[in-house]
Amino acid sequence: MITYSYNLPAIPLKEDLYLSRVDVLHNDRQSIKNFFKTLKHEMLTADQIDFMVSFVRMSGVQLLTQALIELEKRQIPIRILTTTYLGITEAKALRHLLQFKNVEVKVLPVKNESFHTKAYLFKRHTELNSVIIGSSNLSHSALINGHELNVKIPDSEHLPAYKQTQAFFKNMWHDDKAIIPTEEFLVEYEQFTSSLNKKNQMFVQEEKAPYATSIEITPNEMQKEALKNLALTRKNGNTKGVIIAATGTGKTFLSAFDVYAFKPKRLLFIAHREELLDGAIKTFNTLFKDESLFGKLAGTSKEFDRPFLFSTIQSLHKDHVLERFERDAFDYIIIDEFHHAEAATYLKVLNYFNQSFLLGLTATPERMDGKDVLALCDNNVVYEIRLRDALQAQLLVPFHYFGVSDTTTDYTVITVRNGTYDEKQLTKALSTHQRVEYIIEKVKTYGYDGDTLHCLGFCVSIEHAQFMSEEFNLRGYNTTYLTGADSVEYRSKIIARLEDPNDPLQIIFTINIFNEGVDIPKVNLLLFLRPTESSTIFIQQLGRGLRRITGKEFVTVLDFIGNYQKSFVVPLALSGQTNAKGFDKDSLRISVLHGFADAPAGSYIDLDPVTQREVLDRIDAIRMNSSEMLKNLYHQFKKEIGRSPEIMDFLYSDQSPSLTYFIYKYKSWLKTKKAMKDLNEQEEAYIKDTLKSEVFERLEQQLPLKWPYEFAILDFARTKHTVTVDDVIHYLEKKFSINLSSEGHRTIIVRAMDRLSKPYKKQTLRFGSVEDEMFNVDSKIIALYEEKDVSQYYADRLEYGLTEFRRSYKLNHVLEEEKKLEIYQNYTRNDLIFLFEASAKEGTWREGVSKVDNHYLLFITLNKSEKVDEHLLYKDYFVDPKNFHWQSQNQTSHTSSVGQDYINHKKCEIHIHLFVRKFTEMHGMTLPFTYLGEIDYRKSHGDKPMNIIWELHQPIPEDLFIDFIR
Repeated sequence: MITYSYNLPAIPLKEDLYLSRVDVLHNDRQSIKNFFKTLKHEMLTADQIDFMVSFVRMSGVQLLTQALIELEKRQIPIRILTTTYLGITEAKALRHLLQFKNVEVKVLPVKNESFHTKAYLFKRHTELNSVIIGSSNLSHSALINGHELNVKIPDSEHLPAYKQTQAFFKNMWHDDKAIIPTEEFLVEYEQFTSSLNKKNQMFVQEEKAPYATSIEITPNEMQKEALKNLALTRKNGNTKGVIIAATGTGKTFLSAFDVYAFKPKRLLFIAHREELLDGAIKTFNTLFKDESLFGKLAGTSKEFDRPFLFSTIQSLHKDHVLERFERDAFDYIIIDEFHHAEAATYLKVLNYFNQSFLLGLTATPERMDGKDVLALCDNNVVYEIRLRDALQAQLLVPFHYFGVSDTTTDYTVITVRNGTYDEKQLTKALSTHQRVEYIIEKVKTYGYDGDTLHCLGFCVSIEHAQFMSEEFNLRGYNTTYLTGADSVEYRSKIIARLEDPNDPLQIIFTINIFNEGVDIPKVNLLLFLRPTESSTIFIQQLGRGLRRITGKEFVTVLDFIGNYQKSFVVPLALSGQTNAKGFDKDSLRISVLHGFADAPAGSYIDLDPVTQREVLDRIDAIRMNSSEMLKNLYHQFKKEIGRSPEIMDFLYSDQSPSLTYFIYKYKSWLKTKKAMKDLNEQEEAYIKDTLKSEVFERLEQQLPLKWPYEFAILDFARTKHTVTVDDVIHYLEKKFSINLSSEGHRTIIVRAMDRLSKPYKKQTLRFGSVEDEMFNVDSKIIALYEEKDVSQYYADRLEYGLTEFRRSYKLNHVLEEEKKLEIYQNYTRNDLIFLFEASAKEGTWREGVSKVDNHYLLFITLNKSEKVDEHLLYKDYFVDPKNFHWQSQNQTSHTSSVGQDYINHKKCEIHIHLFVRKFTEMHGMTLPFTYLGEIDYRKSHGDKPMNIIWELHQPIPEDLFIDFIR
């Protein structure tokens, strides 16, 4: 089937997008053929394009920029007809379209009559013409994530929709009322839209994306979940807790809602800056609506006696101030920016008061100077929502990321030392007039949201930032630059100028001082003007532009990507593949080729063709299991956090490398640090001590956890050396804020105790013994608890495992409901022997089918190894995201007992589970299987083997489906 025009060698074949097939299109984040992707594909394969829409907005037309650039190069004529209906069309969007020489635009001034027409026509020399008709206008919401429905109809004699719509378009295009939008018209139209009354403004707002609305005084979805967890953690006896939530997600509102529910007689809210207190008081008063409740202790304000006291730490920690309060003066204490709480001033205050509940709020719980701030709240992370999750929940504005090819700089001639470019050489290479002109050209081409530019430009050095500012100023922009040498006061002043609508400042060029803790809500453009070598820093800097503010629909990101060695880092960060999943080259290739189907909701990622090829070449060259790659990852991570990494840093550094690769390659974190020549004196001693080395290695070899039982037993055993099943149940309930059935978990907990009482692999170590369903800790392990430093190192491993488990699994599903398995999680056969409590020994399941009680487990490797014998090359494949073709073992027939179990499994109450992996190995590691849930028998044919079509209970997401089938 032909899927592209004759003259399009640069367009990749996409077997999901056919020009000659009728398709119903709706916005599905994970779909390869949603409305926007289909529209872009249709445009890039057309020889003439006509659009007829009610309105066009910058948030929509910007997404088409890369396609418009390509079409302009090929001189493909484009005509776009839109209207002034309700004043929703933006003059800025029309100007954006008119910059392309091949684009003609006409506007129908509409006053009283409605205009709801939306049609997209594509003419081709091959006569494979097509039309899309439906509900989508040219706006971000309509193209990406609004509730829309469109039909794509290829032209044919029996279905002449294209010809009929083309005739209608021609009539409208040549209508005497349709005018060409001159600059004079656009200025007048802007004046009209800015003077619209509130009624019309409501209509405009209605068409905008949901991100632009103000926060109502009801909890958002994140806050509801966190409030539920806070109530449960207190019910389970916890008196302290931490909320980890990305900047801009409403942490202060969340704390206000919880205080409202808790109803304390007295509240203490602590922050390190007075402006944070003012914002918090305003937030609390929005909910409580009684200003007399709130007092401030900061500067000259000394309102000690108010029920709710908001204080800076600088004012509160002084002896004469603290002594004015009884130790139990406050029922509830909140510490904002909790990652500062390890400072002596905070510790002094925390040690003074005896509150009923302590709540820490932070966006970045990364350990400062190696100190573990979470320990101050007993490592009780009540709720956590990171940047990607916050975008997914639409708590932040979406981003439009454009990876722009930068051919002005040749990175291959710049010296690289320890995986990093020489700063002086790099600064010189990036500081050229040609590059400045190119960057300005791209800023004008892609544009930004809103009428006024509020931009941050990230540079490589002070000299580079200064150069960029000076050069932009010479070309008519109003810019400045900030560095780490500038005072906090000066930085605050410049940031305030960028936020001020009456100040002419447009751009701040900077290095890495805006990575975190800086709030600039009005930022609408981010420029990445240096090679991105750290996904951590990229994500932090991206976060600077994502806070919601009324009227802001999206933030534009322009990343100038050249032929530098780590050009794959940003796609890696954007694909969400940095830590939780480990790094899968094949999955990353799919993400890059198919427009990042797993991008956070509402956000958009576009690599231009040159950049895409460059990134794919770099991905192909990566060997993740090589010592050199792991060494580079280690030293980059060490550089980012400013010290030698510890295991907990992998937990709370948002974009840390995958710990899994280091443990798999080197067997333990101690051995990893030895290989990196980065052991400290204490670690040198641990690695020489056989017992300690074996204990730590065995714990780390269990990561990532697929169940929490052994780690729960060992953590509880630190304070009580005989552990019962009920002890473990109560520990898990308190740790995870859940309710568990003792009977439902008893046998598997005893099985976990049994595992701990036996040696692991070639080790001789046993953690203890089991007697009458009680676990007794070995005396050698008890001795380790008594060495303070060793005990903490041991506890960190347990905490890492349990926290990562909490993050990765829906605890109400796998623990409370006793389902044991989480869909789309990865499991080895040995994991499943344990979880299904099979009688088989670990290592004995090697077949494609295993049976435990009334459960059949099907194990499928889609791409068989060349080593596999011919008779084992079963024909297993996805028919579509909901159906799977599977070939049984060679001895199975329709009349055999196993065949009958398959056919009649529902009637016999037999459960069939599907586990799939792409390859047996990757990067030298044996791959686990991804659990795709339960499946039902649909039909079959043939015997010995049987060919069965199974229907999945839950169709797999399309991005995962595409990953599996390629």
